[in-house]
Amino acid sequence: MINIDKLYNEWLYIKKKEVKLISYDKYESIGNLYVLPFLKTQPIESLNVSIVSDYINKHINNGLSSQSVQTIKMTFKSLYTYAEEKYALKHIDFSLIKIPSDKKVTTVDEYQEKIIYEYCCNHKDALSVAIILCLYAGISFTEICALKYSDIDLNNGRINIAKKVQRKINRNNELSKTVFAAEDLVPPEKRIIGLSPFIVSYLNDFMSQGKPDYDCYMLNKNNKIPEQRIYQRKIKELSNMLGFEVTFVMLRNTCKEKCIKNNVNVHTILNTLGLTKLVISADNERDIDITYNQEEMNKISPDFLFK
Repeated sequence: MINIDKLYNEWLYIKKKEVKLISYDKYESIGNLYVLPFLKTQPIESLNVSIVSDYINKHINNGLSSQSVQTIKMTFKSLYTYAEEKYALKHIDFSLIKIPSDKKVTTVDEYQEKIIYEYCCNHKDALSVAIILCLYAGISFTEICALKYSDIDLNNGRINIAKKVQRKINRNNELSKTVFAAEDLVPPEKRIIGLSPFIVSYLNDFMSQGKPDYDCYMLNKNNKIPEQRIYQRKIKELSNMLGFEVTFVMLRNTCKEKCIKNNVNVHTILNTLGLTKLVISADNERDIDITYNQEEMNKISPDFLFK
């Protein structure tokens, strides 16, 4: 029988050499919490698609998000692939293990956007700034938390997106098991984006309050990384107050959809959001106008047809 502790530690040792520390932390955290405990009750040699699928479905039924379950599956697959190669275990096709996506609203509608915008105009605080930058500049919340005054050039209407804040394992043997750290980005996530005049004006009003150091973080105006959980809690409280769900992810998705609907140049969208490809959300309840679609598709007909 395979010694699962020995196998697991060997796999982690290899992963530590292959991936960035932030990715390794995720593997180790998910492995310790979900994968290793299961494999101590279910020998790895006995696994098959059905057994792994049942284990995955148990977490789905317990309310774990699709994204979290997907991470468990990815970690499981990585460990098993290593064991498969080392001990010639029977192959498991992890693509057969399907994880349903969370069926949630991914954007805010125009009416909700108007209410959110009016709220932000009346409350020029850190939460409102984060909302404005998500909704109208397409910057992710983790990137906003990493922004410093030195990254923002209001004279030229630009922001330098060079880092994002992520949670990682605290290896200093202190009380907290995890800590937040600002991690360097690489292109296309690392980018410089242009700001519309109203965002420049909004940021100028917010940033002119007090005189923080050039190296301070924008949201909390001091040298400590902004506490993400504070703002996550605040936006949840705002959702309850407004009567509809608002999340930073929804706001950024709304920015993307607004860009597409308003025919913003695709390269501008990709650069602004720090993406290499666009994924467009389909609205199944939207009425389909076939005539309009025909007219739109005529735009890509070959020019020589009309000569």
